[in-house]
Amino acid sequence: MGENRLPLKEGEDAARLSAIILTALAIVKGVVSFASGSVALFAGTVDSFTDVSSSVAVWAGLSISRKKPTERFPYGYYKAETLALLVVSLAFIASSILIMLESYQKLFVTYVISFSTVALVVSALSAVVYYVLGRYKMRIGTKVRSQALVSEGIHSKIDVYTSALVFVGVFLGVVGYPVGESAIGFLIGAYVLIRGLLFGKDAALVLMDVSPDPERVREMRKIAESVPGVHGTHDARLRKSGPVFFGEMHLELREGISLERAHAISDEVERRIKERFKDLELVTIHVGLGHKITKRIAVPVVDDKGLDSLTSQHFGSAPFFVFVDVQEDRVMRSYVKENEGAKLVEKKGIQAADLLIKENTDALVAENVGEGPFNTLGNSLVSIYRLPKSVTAQEAIRLFTMKSLGRMTSPTEKRENPTGIEKLDENV
Repeated sequence: MGENRLPLKEGEDAARLSAIILTALAIVKGVVSFASGSVALFAGTVDSFTDVSSSVAVWAGLSISRKKPTERFPYGYYKAETLALLVVSLAFIASSILIMLESYQKLFVTYVISFSTVALVVSALSAVVYYVLGRYKMRIGTKVRSQALVSEGIHSKIDVYTSALVFVGVFLGVVGYPVGESAIGFLIGAYVLIRGLLFGKDAALVLMDVSPDPERVREMRKIAESVPGVHGTHDARLRKSGPVFFGEMHLELREGISLERAHAISDEVERRIKERFKDLELVTIHVGLGHKITKRIAVPVVDDKGLDSLTSQHFGSAPFFVFVDVQEDRVMRSYVKENEGAKLVEKKGIQAADLLIKENTDALVAENVGEGPFNTLGNSLVSIYRLPKSVTAQEAIRLFTMKSLGRMTSPTEKRENPTGIEKLDENV
């Protein structure tokens, strides 16, 4: 793993700014609640301090997450953010109990709210601050894919409503209904409790490596199977670590490919998956060779007589191709396709190669193949076997199943060019 693929620094800055603003707001609310004696404002103050602890924890978690992997922590420090979320949930639960106890005690006490105008102004100001911070944190959290910061933003926006409840509670206390204020304080405490439990659940699931997104796993497999040479996938897994994901997948590749080609396919699968999912920090690819029970063999022929057709000496100019499905050396079915490329003036071989690829061909049996189609078929992992002479398609298939044909390792078709220099023909 190299540097972080997500802009976590921006998330860290957002959490730090939130912590500073909420700390200032909590101090102001605390002073006013102490001076006024409002239980609703006290509940709002405790809620604000829990929000401060949440922002500080997320700030610290994102800051630690940005550290580069080490020998001891080879997967990085991303789960520091999730651990911070768990700490925040415990702080919320403790705070909720304090709020509800204070609200319950105030139910049996007669009191008068002092500095009522100041208390109402602070309550209204709190709602505005929470709204602005909520939008800001959700935007940055979504950008850096920080679950903790997005949760922070959502709950800051929800705190707009709790601040409105505080305002209503203070107002009820001012007009002579302290019981109503105490009831609102109790409701705020219950809300903080529920929020803490939900935070704790989210953090625990991530720490337990729960599969975060089955749909994403299915899309990863689909992307991998779209890469030429991948026969299938299995054991695809995904886990979340703070703001990023880690994945692994087993690829089944077609038979007969080289180790170098297998590495190239693995790298291409990794590149395409990471290109699709920017928050995927690492995907581990395991490679194994698959074994197809049924193989499709293509044979270029001069006429449309099925397996009795005679093979063509020239790949690109062959009027037809016989396609034969072979299973355990037995012919299961065969069919003939016209080669439209044979009618072209140039690039006949490329057009013919495209036909074979479209028909999901596993192997080609032919006398001669030019450079262009040879490379095109090789890139699509179509094996090419050299036929020494013209025979029927049936005989060509028999020689193939008896393993009597050698692999073609280089193009064989040549032609004279206008300069008189003999070159490999890319068009036949």
